[in-house]
Amino acid sequence: MSPTLLIVTPFGTAGGGAELWLLGILGDGALQRGGWSIDAIVLQEGPLTDELRQRGVKAITYPLPASPAGIVRRTPRLRRLITARTPDVVLGNGVKAQLAVALALAGLSIPTVWIKHDHSYDRSLARALAKRVDTVVSTALEVGEPTRRNDLVVIEPPRPLDPLTASEAAHVLRDHGWQPTTRLTLAMLTRLVPYKGVDLAISALAESRCNVWELLVIGDDDPSTPEESRRLRALAERLGVNDRFQMTGHINEAGRLLSAVDAVAVLTRPGQPGAPTREGFGIVAAEAMLAGIPVIVAQEGPISRRLRTQTGPAGVTLQSPTSEHLAEALVTLADEDTRASMGARGVEAARNLPDQAQVTQAFADVIERYRPRP
Repeated sequence: MSPTLLIVTPFGTAGGGAELWLLGILGDGALQRGGWSIDAIVLQEGPLTDELRQRGVKAITYPLPASPAGIVRRTPRLRRLITARTPDVVLGNGVKAQLAVALALAGLSIPTVWIKHDHSYDRSLARALAKRVDTVVSTALEVGEPTRRNDLVVIEPPRPLDPLTASEAAHVLRDHGWQPTTRLTLAMLTRLVPYKGVDLAISALAESRCNVWELLVIGDDDPSTPEESRRLRALAERLGVNDRFQMTGHINEAGRLLSAVDAVAVLTRPGQPGAPTREGFGIVAAEAMLAGIPVIVAQEGPISRRLRTQTGPAGVTLQSPTSEHLAEALVTLADEDTRASMGARGVEAARNLPDQAQVTQAFADVIERYRPRP
């Protein structure tokens, strides 16, 4: 009988960093070829369930509320769903998933692995959850440090897919409603939630020194903040920059389209209760670097570490996550030669990231620890 890996993952979207990491390691069927049967419980409605099924995963959806109290109320049913699948190991893909798993499996001896992707609830939950799992895997060293696990396993996401050419990418973006102008384009590829900092970018556009820039946002409203796109459009109109602000909604493999823009911003910042206070690994930043596009990041962390290359910066790290400091960065990147030199350094650095096969094997090595022995 095949050993069973059960994945519990929190979001139904298929385009977030945690979901892309998961889909990547499941993409080529290496775990199944290694004899593993893979089940999944997705804790939110959305396209991810079907994406998992297309990869041979027996996936179901069991929506959980966002609040800890709501999770607790639905724990008994989740416990039954998990134990009915008789898993040999359970993987919690993110902090919400791992909290749900920890509550559901209290008192049971089923091994668990927590994949820590970001800085959500670092102060309140990171150490407590880490004490209740067999293995913690983080997607960047900085992301895993708050757990204080000496046996932390770091498996960074793989090198992204190669970008399209600038003309090919622009064609796809136009098909999704983008209307490019003669201005420079700052892009953000993100779920529309307040902590991702799209409002910082809109506010920066309103400064006269940034009038050569426009903002393109690729991504949908998140179920947790369904009115965010409306809020952002209202902000752009109030600040008088709505003619320089465009949103396309979700686009599959949007990271391959960043070659069509002039800079990419990752502006995760503190301020939304329960949300990450800074960005984790930052897959979008890696996609931009591979495309030769300079990156602006709001704070120190894994992205800023990668932007510091041996030959110079591949982007700009803000002194603090404010619209004023973002405007300063945009003034710097308005210079074509600066963008070109930073972009070239980014390509060189991104090419050194591991490929998908290496990442999948590293993950398989972790899961193999929990294969039942005869």
